[in-house]
Amino acid sequence: MIAKKRTKAEPTIPASTLSDIIFLLLIYFLVTTTLAVEKGLPMTLPGKTSKTVKLKQEAVFHIDIKADGTIVTKDTGPIPLNRIKPLVEEKLLLNDKLVIVIETHPDANYGVMVDVLDELRLAKATRISLRTTAPPGSGA
Repeated sequence: MIAKKRTKAEPTIPASTLSDIIFLLLIYFLVTTTLAVEKGLPMTLPGKTSKTVKLKQEAVFHIDIKADGTIVTKDTGPIPLNRIKPLVEEKLLLNDKLVIVIETHPDANYGVMVDVLDELRLAKATRISLRTTAPPGSGA
């Protein structure tokens, strides 16, 4: 009689159920993941038929962004970024029709203007005008 050698069956994970599990996990994460939708600052851009409107000086608040990134207002002079929101909120309480003009130097960092716009959005300012200051010697 010849003794037969027994082979041990090694445990394996069936590949067919593995693909099912991966598919179910994919569906789970797609369904449960929420997409962050951020509402930007709504802006109305001028069209061809837009008219230039004259405003009283007290209805306009100027924020100047200098070439070196310094933020300046006529009321306070140089101001740090974190003081813009409370200042604008205070101004809007006095005049809810206030128009805020951001004048940015062409050589200023674009990120500073975006940071100022974010502060205005947090202050719930809705009337904003964007301008570029004329560089010295341009004649404008």
